[in-house]
Amino acid sequence: MLIGFKLGNFRSFLGEQSLSFASSSDRTHQSTHCVHTGVKAVPRVSKVAIVFGPNASGKTNLLMALSTLRDLMIHSTSFSDEQFQERYTPFQFGPSVDQPTEFEIDVLLGDVRYRYSMAYDADRVTWERLLVYRTGKSQRWFERTFDPATQSDLWAPFSPSFNGPREMWRKATRPQALFFTAAAQLNSRQLAPLLHWVEHSLDIVFPQTLGDLTRVAAQIRNDDFKSRLLTLLRAVDLLVDDVRIAEHEMAPSEPAVSRSGAGGHSVKGTSRAVVEFLYARQDWHAVWMNSTLEAAGTQRLFALLGPLLAAVDDGKLLLIDEFDTSLHPLIARFLIQLINDPQVSSRGAQLLLTSHNTTLMDLDIMRRDEIWLMHLDEARSSGLSALLTSSSRNRELIAKGYLLGRYGAVPQIGIKS
Repeated sequence: MLIGFKLGNFRSFLGEQSLSFASSSDRTHQSTHCVHTGVKAVPRVSKVAIVFGPNASGKTNLLMALSTLRDLMIHSTSFSDEQFQERYTPFQFGPSVDQPTEFEIDVLLGDVRYRYSMAYDADRVTWERLLVYRTGKSQRWFERTFDPATQSDLWAPFSPSFNGPREMWRKATRPQALFFTAAAQLNSRQLAPLLHWVEHSLDIVFPQTLGDLTRVAAQIRNDDFKSRLLTLLRAVDLLVDDVRIAEHEMAPSEPAVSRSGAGGHSVKGTSRAVVEFLYARQDWHAVWMNSTLEAAGTQRLFALLGPLLAAVDDGKLLLIDEFDTSLHPLIARFLIQLINDPQVSSRGAQLLLTSHNTTLMDLDIMRRDEIWLMHLDEARSSGLSALLTSSSRNRELIAKGYLLGRYGAVPQIGIKS
């Protein structure tokens, strides 16, 4: 489970900003909206966090930061110099333009807490550290710091609790690669749980990826998944009787695609897999409808349900940008309530969402510490704050106060002279 994330000097973020899933002492919805960890320092972790704010305030960049850190932690050892440089996108307005970007992720896996921090610029990793908490006290498993004077890395002593051929891993770490990645890929058993979580339990969905239904199409072949999918579609009043994958002939203007033929050889195909929905009426014959003919909201909901159910099943952290786009407010509320329902989601699934849907700013379905606000300061730098830090009261009409500008993080509307 994600406890928290920090970032600095990345895209629209200049100074350090932090997002926390650690729950406050507020008892509202505590039994449903929080996971009880058994860890004294972080006794409860929230299942949902939603970030609100004006357009172009940095909400997408927050998710991009987690996506970039994920990419670095998994693939840094295989990046070329150019690929490494592409992932360095500092704040552009001021001296920060050539300063390091900084990330920190705080994760609880079972009863072990990992706090991994790193910094990098266009040329190299400038700092990296992993703190591990097996008890209340942290163990610094490794730390490296680039020294400009000697143009080399200075390494702190490895922790006695961090086992394996550590010197071999250190020597295998290039300036543009993370020691974490190198050691984990060279079979460090102790780093494997964190690498596995980052690679398989951190799922990120951006709007441009939801137009492709092939990911859900593959899951439809599983009868149990398809049954649950249909149940959820009907639960939100989309009366679909069945769903299937069909092969459609491609139009002449479409490029031929390759698929695996006999013996594993690649062959050119003239058809493509599409999703179809069945509608059966008593006064008419059953009709299979191509999903491309469905409303945008239906297509988007269908695409969202795949990663959402996977998060529920495997206890993943699912990030969704522009969560409410094309969704009815009641459907958006329903999906959040699914994650918070202990009978439906019992394996620690979490959601990090960006949204403009103020009907979700409702203390009947959200805790105050689950609502986050993104704003721009005078330097046009993104700032992130929790609603909990404002003066909002337990029964306050949050949405109304937000639209009135009571908490900030709203666009300043009006023609500027």
